[in-house]
Amino acid sequence: MKIEVCINRLEDISLLQSMAIDRIELCIELGCGGLTPTFSMIDKALTLSHVPVHVLVRPRSGDFIYSEETLELMLQDCLAIEALGVEGIVTGALTPEGTLSLIFLEQLRSNLSRCALYFHRAFDDVIQPKEALKQLMLLGFDGVLTSGQRATALDGIDKLTQWKQMADGMLEVMPGSGINAANCQHFQEAGFKWIHLSSKKILPLSSSLFSAPQYGIDIIALNKLIERVKSNQ
Repeated sequence: MKIEVCINRLEDISLLQSMAIDRIELCIELGCGGLTPTFSMIDKALTLSHVPVHVLVRPRSGDFIYSEETLELMLQDCLAIEALGVEGIVTGALTPEGTLSLIFLEQLRSNLSRCALYFHRAFDDVIQPKEALKQLMLLGFDGVLTSGQRATALDGIDKLTQWKQMADGMLEVMPGSGINAANCQHFQEAGFKWIHLSSKKILPLSSSLFSAPQYGIDIIALNKLIERVKSNQ
């Protein structure tokens, strides 16, 4: 089983260099679920990372229902990010009715010529997940990040396993949310090829009255998970 780690600081890349992870998902503002990093941050991450880099494209916090103008900006961002040389892009959009924003997603897949395309955890808000999974497969998406529409991936493992069987290798169903050293073996035993985690901890705050919590990698927790995963292979 392979491990993807979400980071929101360039400093964490150097911490991960000696660790047996398989991919990075790059974003900013992990505290609100992650937002799109700057192009300069992406470019620098590509020069620093020893593993492939996927980039989150999410223009704001909150829901995943966007105006036409915002969707156009997201498409342009994805094209520019692909041109930087990333291996994959992670994004998503929904309609007010809780279905996939199919026109946008089709445009996205048809315009991205090289990198992998993953649908992010907006999938956990769709009304009919099985139908949405079929649509993503037909569109040619490479994967979907999901907790099985539950608070944690362990709580949603039954649905995740069902969706993995439905996808039948056409699309990667990647569990994420709450995965740690104590429960990662459940996903390994269920046959998942990838897991996603942030393994984050709150960093010490600055003295500014306006400082929000900042997140970084919890190296101890991540090492425990890696040891557990690799020992079971």
